[in-house]
Amino acid sequence: MKRQLTGAVRRSILMVAGLAAAAVLAVGFASPAGAYGGGANHDMWQVGMSFNCNNSSICTEEMGGTGGFWGWIEFDRSADGTQTWGDAKAAFCFHTVGGGGAGGGHTSIEIESWTIEPGSAGPQTFFASGEETDASRGITNTFDFSHEDTGISAVPGHYSTSDVFGFSAPGVAAQIQVSFRPAK
Repeated sequence: MKRQLTGAVRRSILMVAGLAAAAVLAVGFASPAGAYGGGANHDMWQVGMSFNCNNSSICTEEMGGTGGFWGWIEFDRSADGTQTWGDAKAAFCFHTVGGGGAGGGHTSIEIESWTIEPGSAGPQTFFASGEETDASRGITNTFDFSHEDTGISAVPGHYSTSDVFGFSAPGVAAQIQVSFRPAK
């Protein structure tokens, strides 16, 4: 059961476009983005996202259930393009309709490498490899992932529910905000 939740959380963060029930809310990262990224000597994408779903007919238990997540991802690339790295942080909550298990937790992802290639977010989709740690209800689970389609476009911009999933519905709110700062 825990492994299924972990898979749902991972898909929510790294395969946002793959979840029919997910939606993502943006946190914009403009000029202050350089403060975290260690200076301007490398390319950097920052991604803010949020997903909220309270529509149990769309966000079924098979899809991770109702609730949401709110997170941030940074993709870094050396100025010469030979090295890639990054990290991600997210908080999530889940609740059930009619009782049962509910709660919240935290996800931390260390991105060891990534590429941009055609995928679920279009011709410029981030694919990542690394290590994910999920913590919820006093249980921590860490695992590796490889070449996973993140569902996140490398094209800077704001992406709403209909942009990401091709639909909108009551009780579903999703946004992704992607910003890019090139190396100087």
